[in-house]
Amino acid sequence: MLLFLFLTYTGQVTAERDIGNYIDLPQAQLQQLELNNFKVLGLIQLAQDAGQDRPLMEFSGLAWDHDENSLIILSDRGFLIHTKPIFSNGKLIEIKLLSYHHLRDKNGKKLKYTAADSEGLALINSKNNIIGDTELIISFERQPRIIRYANDGTFIADEPLNNELNDIKNYAASNKALEAVTIHNQFNIITGPERPLKSQHDNLLSLHTLEKETWYFTPDSENYGSLVGLTTLPDNRLITLERIFSSIFGGLSNAIHLITLGEDTIKAKKIVSLAPSASYFNDNFEGISWHKENRFFMISDDNDNIFQKSLLVYFEIPDLDDEE
Repeated sequence: MLLFLFLTYTGQVTAERDIGNYIDLPQAQLQQLELNNFKVLGLIQLAQDAGQDRPLMEFSGLAWDHDENSLIILSDRGFLIHTKPIFSNGKLIEIKLLSYHHLRDKNGKKLKYTAADSEGLALINSKNNIIGDTELIISFERQPRIIRYANDGTFIADEPLNNELNDIKNYAASNKALEAVTIHNQFNIITGPERPLKSQHDNLLSLHTLEKETWYFTPDSENYGSLVGLTTLPDNRLITLERIFSSIFGGLSNAIHLITLGEDTIKAKKIVSLAPSASYFNDNFEGISWHKENRFFMISDDNDNIFQKSLLVYFEIPDLDDEE
């Protein structure tokens, strides 16, 4: 009985639970996407909840834990889930829930309201061959900050931001702040606002260290492009996910960029473009994570809207290594 109460309190799930439905796509659509350097290896629609008081909604980030062989998924409602992807012949066929956790403040209380707008996720100690020591780096909107957490959502420490990123008044809007974050071997934590800061006099998207380094790159859509996801490749190149939304009538589209950073240089190239005609793949994707080789996970935010879906896609970028 005591063990059951402990597991319930900490958010652990006592048995793995399937929380998604596999979507079988037409072969013609898969072939068309692959022509665009986007080879789909699995698409799953996530459930709306994982039981009482465990909603599954508004996912904004994700990251692969290599040591744990698990996929951690973050919601902008201030909670995260640890999941176990199930593969068959290299393709994603199922997703199971391992545990469910609320992000907590310094006093151990659940984050609420504007403090809970968690958007970007990256991992520390996730590739050191040690089980159980993974830490999470999470970026926030509305109250812009970056916080380090234990993998159960327990607060560890604030990561100090430079003055420009620290003040919400410097952002295009309160919900256009630190949408994405990643860990880079040379520059450590790299983050970026969803839209250009007010100090910028152009429509370039920007990447920032927590000190003073800043890089700018041209989005696929200068007027409507938003930086929504970041992940780092083993060779230190970055993958950025751009969401493009002009209007309800214009629909959503997405672009993936390959970026190489130097001390004072940046090289950026669009390598994938997903147009509004791309069916499931023109949704509100907000998170991306490298898995292995040329393979990635990407997840969409359903905006807590019955007309939208939480979609987890597993895919390959076939020509990634050829893009220089």
